[in-house]
Amino acid sequence: MIEYPHEKPPAPGEAIELAEGVLWMRLPLPMKLDHVNLYALDEGDSWTLIDAGMKWQKADPVMAALRDGPLGAKPISRVVVTHHHPDHVGYLGDLVREGARFCMTRTAYLMARMLTLDVQESYTPEALEFYRQAGMTPKRLDVRKWERPFNFADIVAPIPTGYERLQEGNEIVMGGRRWDVRIGNGHAPEH
Repeated sequence: MIEYPHEKPPAPGEAIELAEGVLWMRLPLPMKLDHVNLYALDEGDSWTLIDAGMKWQKADPVMAALRDGPLGAKPISRVVVTHHHPDHVGYLGDLVREGARFCMTRTAYLMARMLTLDVQESYTPEALEFYRQAGMTPKRLDVRKWERPFNFADIVAPIPTGYERLQEGNEIVMGGRRWDVRIGNGHAPEH
């Protein structure tokens, strides 16, 4: 039987302190998995944020409420990104433009950067052929070819051109604690 240390997760715009100086927060997502967890580690005069949520209109007021509320209007000085998926890098570019530095693995950085730059205004012939082979009806396929496809950049701020690389065996100090960097492959490359 799984036992959770907290009866309820943090409400939108709120945080739960998991340990001294370690906050657990959530941002909404527009899909079946309806949230992403974020963590903030207190650096004294600023915060280190673990992951950066998905950038979309319903998350904007929650992110603002977190920054004005639990984060006490202290700046976010660093973002540690666990992997390249859009629900983890969405606000990263905005936070870096506000002065935060960021760390992530090379593969995560390159994947996120490449995906934000790969914007398609229409479906490619290869994508349409994939949908056809996957069984999309001719009628739906005809509609699809005139639609603008979803792009990673639609929900992720532009990824900055430089980063601090995290590698297996590194040690990183966050919130006054030393953390060992461990890299796995499964959910995402170099996660």
